[in-house]
Parts: sequence; C-alpha cells; structure tokens
Amino acid sequence: MAPDPSVNGVKIVTRQVTGGFSDTRTEYLTADRLRSEWQSHLLDGRTGPPMATIVQRGTNHVFLLDLQAREYIAFETDSQGVTLGVKRDPVHYSAGTLQIWIQSTDTGERQEMFGHVARHIITREKRIATPGACSRSSESETDGWYIDETVMPEWRRTKKPGNGVVVATVMAVNASSSCIGTVDHIDVHRSGVNPGFPLKMTTTMKSEVPEPDGGTRMVASSWGSEVMELKEGALDGNLFDVPGDFHRVDALKNWYVTPPPRRQLTGWEWFKEKLAQLFQ
Repeated sequence: MAPDPSVNGVKIVTRQVTGGFSDTRTEYLTADRLRSEWQSHLLDGRTGPPMATIVQRGTNHVFLLDLQAREYIAFETDSQGVTLGVKRDPVHYSAGTLQIWIQSTDTGERQEMFGHVARHIITREKRIATPGACSRSSESETDGWYIDETVMPEWRRTKKPGNGVVVATVMAVNASSSCIGTVDHIDVHRSGVNPGFPLKMTTTMKSEVPEPDGGTRMVASSWGSEVMELKEGALDGNLFDVPGDFHRVDALKNWYVTPPPRRQLTGWEWFKEKLAQLFQ
C-alpha cells in the first residue's frame, strides 16, 4: 500500500475586486509549503491564463506553472526571496519621510464565519508625506471582518513590529524623473487592536494626485476582497509537486505581468509578497 501523501494545512479561496479588474485565488498552505492558483479577469473580456505557483520553503525552490500549456519554469531564491543570480539595484532614498498612522478599532460586533467567530474591525490609515518625499499623502478606511490568525501557518501570520522608524521599499506615486528608482523612509505608528486574518474587507482611499499646473487634487478609490471558502485539515501532498506531464521551459509564452492601474495586488505582486513572507 502506498503511503498517505496527505499533509495538514489550510485551503483558502479569495475573490478580489477593484475597478475593472477581478481575480479569484486559491491558496493551499502548510507549515513549509505554498501553492497558489489564480486567473485574472478584466471587464473588457480579457482573461489571463490559469496559473499556479509552488513554493518549497525548506529548499527555497520556486515553480511557476502555466496550467493551460502544462509548462513551468523553476528557480531558487535567497533567504529574502530574491531570485539567485539576479543583481539587486542599489537603493536610493529620497530626502523625505512617509509617516504612516494606523489605528484599528474593534466595533464589538461578532459573526460566525467558516466555523470561527469573526470580529468587525475598522482600520483607519493616514499617510503624510514630508517635504522631499516621493510618495503622496493619503487617507483610507478599511471595514472588515477578521478571525484569529492561528488558523494560518506561522509564516503566513502578520508580523507585529512596534512603533518606530522602518526603512522599507515604497514605490513612488510621483513619476517625476527625480523619483524614479527612489524610495522613501517610512515612519510607522500603530495603535488599537491587532485585526487578525481578514475574511471580508472593503477599503476606501482618498489620495493626492498631481495636476499639470503643479497643484494636487484628492481622488477616491475603493477595492475589496472576500474569502469564499476556508477549509482546515488534510491536503493532498501532491499539490506541492510539479505534475509529471508538465514540461520545463525557459519562459512561459502565455505569461504576462502587466498590472492594471490599481492598488490591489496583481497575481505577480501577490506572488512576490508571499515569497518574501516564506523566506523571512
């Protein structure tokens, strides 16, 4: 009798919508493995190819699969999730700082979702760009329902740094030549409750947009996500291996990473973020 290939983990199906773009993502997570499947859809009828990523944390091996063409590419990363052999560009910092103030408030409302008690939490975030910063000031409010993060593997849980100055990479909103390839210093201040793992959330943001005359105006945008399925327990261990009938190639001909103009993560951006989480 063949050994049981099952492993303990969690399956999550999430739908994200913003503007004219939506995608549904299925994640399979264990203590040291990740598989994600997604397909993006635009309102103009265009559809991206069904894709999957497999990350094996213990070996730092990453596989990107085209499920339609049955092809894949493979590479290794360093301890920070950066592809081996890829030269990092030097980091250039602006003369300013992006101050971020985050406050999460528990409304006291509760709701049972997927066998867990979810808390209703409102998070308000204010970003203030000091003179010399490349980022723009903005304000946002997230209305969401959250459960305890212990449902997730340790690596998937939110890091909880304290207040203080954090140096991080932030893409400049201002596209002027002086800001291309430049990042701001980040000063983060958090208060209130730790939300946990989001099951349903809607974010509305008001941000500054530069005008041709040199002034700025405030523009509002919104996006949301909702977990459609959450299952805890045994997963098929074969999910985290490349199928034997897939062919390794140098590049995926059906793969494109051009993101629509939105703040929500595209599949590729999400994938890079998860790599960083896995290899921290």
